[in-house]
Amino acid sequence: MQAKSLSPTTVTRTDALRAVWKIIESTEPAPKPRKAAPTGNARVRTDETTSISNEKAIHFIKLGMPVQVIEPLSGYLGMGKGELIQILDMDRTTALRRSGKNQSLPKRSAENVLRVLELDAMARDTFASEDEALAWLRRPHPLMDGDSPLAASSTSFGVNQVKEILVAIKYGGAV
Repeated sequence: MQAKSLSPTTVTRTDALRAVWKIIESTEPAPKPRKAAPTGNARVRTDETTSISNEKAIHFIKLGMPVQVIEPLSGYLGMGKGELIQILDMDRTTALRRSGKNQSLPKRSAENVLRVLELDAMARDTFASEDEALAWLRRPHPLMDGDSPLAASSTSFGVNQVKEILVAIKYGGAV
C-alpha cells in the first residue's frame, strides 16, 4: 500500500503543519519515567503553530531533524519539494540520498526549517488570513531584490530583513 502524498486536495494546511511538528518532535528522546505532576501543572501544547524557544530549537537541530519533514512542510507551504529543498539550502541529490538512507537533514537545513516556520507564524500574525500570509511569503518582494520572503529566509540576514518588513507592516513603521 502506498502512502498518500500531501496535496492541497487531500490534506489541509493545518494537518500538514501538525505533521511537520510531529516529525520535528519525533527527534525527542523518550521521556524518563517520573512522578505524576500535581493536577493543573501539566504543560500541553494546544496550538501546533506555537513558536519554540531558542533552547528547544537548538535541541531539535542537535538531535537531527528527520528528512521526512520536507514532504508535509512543502504541502503546508503549497510548493513543490524541489522548491522547498532550495529554500532549505540543499541540493536534490543530497535530499534524495538522505531520504533513501532515512538520515537527518544537515544542521543548516534543519535550522532553515525552523526559520521558515517562524516567519510563517509572524506572517500569519501580521496579515488578516493564512492565505494572505502565505501569498505574501511566496511573492517576490522589491526590498529583497525580487526574491520572495521564503527564498530570502535561507540566510540569517535575509530572515532579519523579512522580520523587519513584517514588523513595519504590522505596526506601520518605515522599512
